[in-house]
Parts: sequence; C-alpha cells; structure tokens
Amino acid sequence: MDSIKDLNQTYTSMRLVALAAVALAILTILVAGSLVFHAYGIVGQRVYVVGNSGTTQMALADSPEDHTQYEMRNLVRTFALNMFGHDQYTFKNNLNTALPLIDDMGGRRLYDGFKKGAVLDNYIKFGARTTATVDSIVLDTNSLPVKGRLYIRQKAFIGDRQSKSLPMGMSFELTNTHRSNFNPFGIMITRFDYIPYNPEASEKEKRVLQAQKDRDDALLQQAKAEAEAAQKEAAQ
Repeated sequence: MDSIKDLNQTYTSMRLVALAAVALAILTILVAGSLVFHAYGIVGQRVYVVGNSGTTQMALADSPEDHTQYEMRNLVRTFALNMFGHDQYTFKNNLNTALPLIDDMGGRRLYDGFKKGAVLDNYIKFGARTTATVDSIVLDTNSLPVKGRLYIRQKAFIGDRQSKSLPMGMSFELTNTHRSNFNPFGIMITRFDYIPYNPEASEKEKRVLQAQKDRDDALLQQAKAEAEAAQKEAAQ
C-alpha cells in the first residue's frame, strides 16, 4: 500500500477557517502518504536510540511456544499505538518505543515516509497531533513463524478539529529475537506490509464530522457577510 496518496485567502476574517481547512488537508495527506515510513535513528544497521536506558540485558526465547497470544497481541498493539499516534512532544519517544519492535527493513520504510511527509515539522507548524485506534489483531498461531494482520484507524487533530479517520490494514510475521530493555517481548515484527482495509466510518464519527462541517459553513457565511459589509462601508 505504498501507493496510498488518495487524500489532498481572501479577507482577514476568513483566515482562521481557511487555515484550519488547509492544515487538516495537509495533515491528512501526510498521514496517508506517510504509510511508506522509515525508522527513527536507524542508518545502515539496527540501532536503538532511546538514549540513556542503562545496560541492555538480552535473553533469547527458546521457541515460539514461549510466547502467549496475549504477549504477541500486546507487542503488536504497543507497536501500533506508538508508531501511528503522536504529536510534536511525543514523536521521538513514541518512535523509539515502536522501532525496536520491528525489523530493519520495516523500520526504514516507515521512517522514510515520516521524513518525506515532514510529519514532525507539520506537528510543530500546525500544533497538530494524530491518534491511532486498534480495531483488531488477527494471529495465525498454527503457522511458523506466526502470521498476523493488524487493522487500525488513525485520526489527525488540529485544535478542536479532526480529520476523517484513515483506516490502515497491515500484514506481518512474528519471529523470536533477544529480550532487552528496548524489546522486553522477545518477539519482532517482520515482513511488514500494507493490505486493503476500508471499513465504513462509525455513526459517532459521521456525526462529529457533520457538526464540524456545519460549524465551518456557518463561520464561512459569517465571514463573507462581514467582508461584504466592510466593502460597502469602504465604498461609501
């Protein structure tokens, strides 16, 4: 799903409405376009970048049976919530939590998209943030390595405004790795890829977005009326 790229002033009184709309459009584009991402702090080889975390202690799990489904799901959920939800203040820490849970290739791919989309710059510029909600995690524990699918929805927020949620489906495999301070699960996400996922928006989200649109329309009409009144007054 690297090809996901489907999303895209007149008077002073209209500037706030225009800025909010443009900013949300930009952020929605970068959220969709940044599904080609790339790991923070990885250059050429795997490097954990969390900073001073003490000595890393490693222990390799003996077999896949050492890991419960709960542990596997917790790994995938931790990765998803930190990789796809952040703001300017949590961006680096969240990626530093997520990246040790995925292999080099997947991490580089993810972080590349963040850099190309200037995600952190846009967070700072617009005071924006994104959140991720996990819809489901599906695991096939009868296969070795364990295969799985992850389905999430990501939203972008600027102030009290929000974008339409962006559904994302992902496939992956889980393989054993060393347990450490950075990856206490002893499991790593590998063979990461995007798969189709197009659920309908929830009724709650539809109501929120419609109320937001109605509010924007009212503000726009008010701004136009004020601009026209100012024009008439200037012409007298």
